[in-house]
Amino acid sequence: MPNKPTAILLTLICLATLLWFFHEPNTGCNVAYLKLHGDVVTYIPVTDSTTTSSNPVDETASEDITKQIRDANRDSHIKAIVLEIDSPGGSPVGGEEMELALKRSQKSTVALIRSQGDSAAYEVATGANVIFASAESEVGDIGITQSYIDNTKKDNQDGLTFHQLSIGKYKDMLDPDKPLTPAEKDLIMSQLQVGYDRFVEMVADGRHMSTTTALKLADGSEVIGQTALAEGLIDKIGNVDDVRDYLTQKLKTPAVICSIDQ
Repeated sequence: MPNKPTAILLTLICLATLLWFFHEPNTGCNVAYLKLHGDVVTYIPVTDSTTTSSNPVDETASEDITKQIRDANRDSHIKAIVLEIDSPGGSPVGGEEMELALKRSQKSTVALIRSQGDSAAYEVATGANVIFASAESEVGDIGITQSYIDNTKKDNQDGLTFHQLSIGKYKDMLDPDKPLTPAEKDLIMSQLQVGYDRFVEMVADGRHMSTTTALKLADGSEVIGQTALAEGLIDKIGNVDDVRDYLTQKLKTPAVICSIDQ
């Protein structure tokens, strides 16, 4: 009969063996695959986090993507990060937060634009080391807008009167039921210009091009992937398989992608 220390040791060995046996095997995953789909937002309200097929929320929060990028950087098994993008854009703040998270990543980063990578979503892509895009994708849309519908003529026809009860010269600015004053328009355009200049600077920096070149491309238009390649907005035409091949060569080991729904 074994003595007490020996019995304890045998018990520990048995427990370790059981843990090893039931532990999920290492899949060899070394590439984190993240997704930016739908509108770019800074956060998603708790009430929208559980959606149904009849009321889906087609948006991605920058706070979620930036956390995923941080987690991937802390994981020693992860050697690269791929961000799949299929988005028309959205919040400039959300776009900048994700763009900077990619730019500051300690791991190799790839942006993969599928059908759409426009406006704030394209800004995000410029934070990656390399941008892939489908040949038929929509890319770019570098510009700023705050357009809205003026309802004043319709209100007059319907017999509606707008009563302005506010303190602050610009408090009711962009209210669709009042005309936009020249002073309000000047203020809005000056603010939009600041945002536009910032956007152009970030594109120029991320794409390693001059501000002059970036300005020529920043006309608010969308271009297809093949044209985007010729203009320097992306680096390569391809899909997820091409990204995997690229990373396999770069990492000098087979790229095994995690969390890809395919």
